[in-house]
Amino acid sequence: MKMQQKDVKDAYWNVWKKSLFRGRKGYEEDEENQLSGENQLSGENQLSGENQLSGENQLSGENQLSGENQLSGENQLSGENQQSGENQQSGENRINIEKLVEENVKQLNVDQNEKERIKKKWNYILKRNTQKYGKSSEGNKIKIYNDGNVAFRHILKSIDKSKKRVWFESYIFDDSELAEKVVDSLCNAGKRGCDVILLIDYIGSLKMKNKWVTRLRENHVHVLFFNTFLNSFLNMLPFFFRDHRKIIILDNTAYCGSMNVSENVVPSGTSWSIHEREEKLGGADSDTRLLDAELGEERLGEVGPDGERTNDWEEGIVPFTRGKTRGKQKKLETTEKKSRSSPLQYYDLHIKMKGPAVKDLADVFIDSLKMTRSSIKREPIENQKKYMDNSGNSCFVQVLESNVLRKVKSIQSTFEWIIKNGATQNIHITTSYFMPPGFLRRALFSALNNGVNITFLFSGNSDIMGDVPATYYIVKKFLRKFQKEKVKLERDENTMHVTNDCGSRNDINLDSLVSPRESRVIPIRIQIKNNIYLQNLRKRAELKLGDNFRKKQKKGNSKFYFFQNKHCHAKNLVVDNLWCAVGSYNWDRFSSRRNLEVMISIFNKRICDEFIQEHKNKIKNNSKQVTLSNLVNRNLFQAFLSYSAYHLGRLSGKNIFDGLSNDSKKTVLRKAIINKYLSENCVQNISLNMMWGV
Repeated sequence: MKMQQKDVKDAYWNVWKKSLFRGRKGYEEDEENQLSGENQLSGENQLSGENQLSGENQLSGENQLSGENQLSGENQLSGENQQSGENQQSGENRINIEKLVEENVKQLNVDQNEKERIKKKWNYILKRNTQKYGKSSEGNKIKIYNDGNVAFRHILKSIDKSKKRVWFESYIFDDSELAEKVVDSLCNAGKRGCDVILLIDYIGSLKMKNKWVTRLRENHVHVLFFNTFLNSFLNMLPFFFRDHRKIIILDNTAYCGSMNVSENVVPSGTSWSIHEREEKLGGADSDTRLLDAELGEERLGEVGPDGERTNDWEEGIVPFTRGKTRGKQKKLETTEKKSRSSPLQYYDLHIKMKGPAVKDLADVFIDSLKMTRSSIKREPIENQKKYMDNSGNSCFVQVLESNVLRKVKSIQSTFEWIIKNGATQNIHITTSYFMPPGFLRRALFSALNNGVNITFLFSGNSDIMGDVPATYYIVKKFLRKFQKEKVKLERDENTMHVTNDCGSRNDINLDSLVSPRESRVIPIRIQIKNNIYLQNLRKRAELKLGDNFRKKQKKGNSKFYFFQNKHCHAKNLVVDNLWCAVGSYNWDRFSSRRNLEVMISIFNKRICDEFIQEHKNKIKNNSKQVTLSNLVNRNLFQAFLSYSAYHLGRLSGKNIFDGLSNDSKKTVLRKAIINKYLSENCVQNISLNMMWGV
């Protein structure tokens, strides 16, 4: 028994010794001492050799953990789908990161020294990301949609033009008129001989009509429901594991974003006769500026190699109206009745892509297809041609995905890294269901401590009960914590000025600066300040770093806005007018842990400017700002409602409810110890028990 305890202690010490100094070190140290070859870290705490962690904390090799949550066979990473192999750019497909960064950074309105610092930072970030997370490519063409009417009109036109394939993946597919139009287009594509696959989530498609499924299958359309009750039981998949991706692959064109096939995106009663008028206007695929058909806002900007700018406002869909109204009062009453009867409308962001990134996004669709465990298999599509020009319309795109069952967390790792280390000036975040996990909260506070200004746009009219009150509670905690840190920094700065240049102490009342509890710490800080050796170190550091020495002392600002007219369902992140991401990922535990997600990250200043302008337009016209004083001065019932909604949402995100594995450091260490003990002593103990008849 003593020998067994000694073996367990030895195993514990060996594993702990390897991971002791592999925690969250400074990223600057990681930049200089980046590991390569077999021992390169693929997550944050990767062990090398037999115990190597392949995601963030996954055990592989001889000690790989197996059980209900481990995928085997087709779902394991191998060959074409393995990130460590395909992410590396080689030969003629290698991307010139330095040139890409140079072309975009030179457009920034900052001084030359700041540009050099930004270029150095983004060179390292993009090189690191292309090696570790997601497939990347250049020469892509991007078009942005901020209105569901316009987006789905173009999607249906693209489906009607498809000749090879129509791969359609969505979380929600209801019984609306929009869904019926999509079914018609998919059936027509199947009749033409296209390879048509409709992959929809089982929970999100509960409203889909059974007769549509029968009709689709009769027209050679493969209809797949992701993770049904029976599939969850037979394949040992957690039922809370859902497909939240929105991907459409149409020959050489792809669509991705936050739009579902739902009445919330395109309300029933919309006139689709506009298709006939499109033929006269030049078609839906002409490079025009985008519009918000409902609000009549300015379009976001054209996307295309020719750089033409047209203001074809007739292109927008006109809502269908029955009969004529008399007078403004009757029109207003009709509008109010429609708003009461119609479901809550969504504000979404979607993009259309052409270029090599279409193939990368198609690989993500194939990954979702494999996760269904169906007999339908598809090979990667052919390589797509690049769109290169000198007008800034060619984009660098990296496809990020999240699949926790395969230990792929490219979205989470990229967001955390770029927010912490990439942001220098500003961050613009548009999201719904804001309940960020710990790593995203820490990344946001790190950016604020670095002097980065962050603007949030949330939903003020959510489709989930309790979502907005819970968000209020999180914002209140966020603002309180940030204000405490800001006040503490101001006190520290005031303390630094207590001593003069000669090192003598000025007559000042410390109690007037700080609270009595903290006043006992002040004399220690003053002694440190008076230390000549530390003063010399401070001067040398200030001379070497220049303006950057005091930059961390400046705190950034955070502003929170809540979108009022619609439910803000868009998911968008913009960092420093250079890097942006759009897709299906929400800032909550469900997207971080339980869903299949996809995001399209783009490094292009012009595209980022369009997203920022859209972000500002929504804040200016349809949002209200929420401050700490607003949240503190609410009545007791509202405060209790926010408190309850937050903790219920947090409880629903606990690990015990989803059936997924826990990859925390303590859990991985505990599993490693148990695995080592069982592998070395299990056979011996079983043999002894069998010998004695136990």
